[in-house]
Amino acid sequence: MAQNDYYTNNPLIHRDHHLSQSDSEWVRSFSCEDLKPLIVCRGPIRLEAMTVYEEMGISHYGILLSEKDSIVYPNALSPELRMLTDNSRVHRVPDYTGASKEERLERIGQIIQIAKDNGYDAIFSGYGFMAEDDEFVAAIEDAGLKFIGPCAATQRGAGKKDEAKRTALSVNVSVTPGIDNVTARTLVTKHPSREALLAVVKSEGL
Repeated sequence: MAQNDYYTNNPLIHRDHHLSQSDSEWVRSFSCEDLKPLIVCRGPIRLEAMTVYEEMGISHYGILLSEKDSIVYPNALSPELRMLTDNSRVHRVPDYTGASKEERLERIGQIIQIAKDNGYDAIFSGYGFMAEDDEFVAAIEDAGLKFIGPCAATQRGAGKKDEAKRTALSVNVSVTPGIDNVTARTLVTKHPSREALLAVVKSEGL
């Protein structure tokens, strides 16, 4: 008897998600086929987003490709680059986030400009790092683009991960065990003396 390949043909996952073709008017109202997203995450999450977009009927999407990825790009075997054969939708950047605050701001501006220059109206940045950066999301919103995820105001309200964890603990919500002062630890690691901390306070107006 033939075996079903549930990895590539799982009826619970790999099915037609073209909501515009539903018999239900209510379901059709959630159709996203006109969305034009730029994917700024990498690896398996980037491929997952591309697969879901294809299944939803979203055809105009693009991806970022960092210089590190680009070294092997001409002979790349990564699934997402085999899937997206239109090179005009592959956009090269030095890296995804930048090594410093200045580079990070430069990269945010570059990502927004890439989106505008290539007709993308939304940005998807995965599930962590840039997806949890309220300043990045605010810049996207200010540029008139959509962000696929929590808006900047929601992210600011929730706070950074350690702040959100402390908030959850204060109202007896269960959380994953671990540290809840990563911001303070990072600050003290980068500025280990009292004098260094005071200098940061003065320079940043804290």
